[in-house]
Parts: sequence; C-alpha cells; structure tokens
Amino acid sequence: MLHQLITRETIVLKDFVSHWKEAVRIASLPLLQLKYIEDHYIQAMIKIIEQWGPYVVLTPHVAITHARPGSGVNQLSMSLLRLKESVSFDRGKEVHLIIVLAAVDNHSHLKALAELSNLLSREENIQKIIQADEADEILEIIRQYSNDVEISGYPRFPGSA
Repeated sequence: MLHQLITRETIVLKDFVSHWKEAVRIASLPLLQLKYIEDHYIQAMIKIIEQWGPYVVLTPHVAITHARPGSGVNQLSMSLLRLKESVSFDRGKEVHLIIVLAAVDNHSHLKALAELSNLLSREENIQKIIQADEADEILEIIRQYSNDVEISGYPRFPGSA
C-alpha cells in the first residue's frame, strides 16, 4: 500500500530549505497539485506544529506531518520531501525527510503507516533515502516494505490486490 501512496509524482528532492514551514509547504505541493489536498490542509499542519511543537519529528531525521482527517483532504495520500541538508524543527530536531500524511478518516491510512513505520525502523533505510539522488532509488526502498498484508478489522486500500 505504501508504494501506492508515495509515488514518483509525490516525491520531492531538494538540497535544502530555509525553514521547517517551507519544508512542510514544499512537501505538500505534489498533493496540492494533484488536488488530493486543499491549501487549508497545509495551513492546518503548520498551525498544529506551531501549537504543539515538533511532535511530528518521530525519529531522528524524519518528520511525519498531518492534520485532522478529512480537514481539506480529498483523497488518502502521502508525499515525501528529501533534503540533503537538514532543517530544524526545534533545537535537536534536525530533519532530512518530511512525509505528509493526508487521511480521509481514522483508519484507511493505518496499513501504509505500519509499512512506513517498518521501513523507518531501520536507520540504514533512512540514510539510503537521504542519500538518494533520484526518486526511483527511494521508490525501490519503499517497494521492499510495501506488501498486501491486511490489518485485521480494516478494509484493504481500494485497488490493492
């Protein structure tokens, strides 16, 4: 499922950005252009981080940004921004990978999130993604962690085999 959400069209490769807000906006841009999210979803993600702090930095080098399900989300989607130089979300919260999660409800994204968690649990995967020069390199890593295991009690992602 993860490979159905993070695709060549939803990966952005940049060397650096000047501020974490810029990183969130740039990471969201593919989803906005594809009309999977509305602009106010981006503003909601930024506002939540301003209010609650950098809780989105879940592991060294990685932030997963999101807002309330359905709030400006037209379709379940994810995007990924890879930065060569880290951006600071707060002191000691240096991030190279910003993943935007846009959920339409409280459960349809859980399988992809589980696959993403499995991928990010290995530091070598994070480093490979940071060092990647092309989206296809990142997609190959994602494909290794994307499978068709159904989470008990939750429906499969539409279109998955």
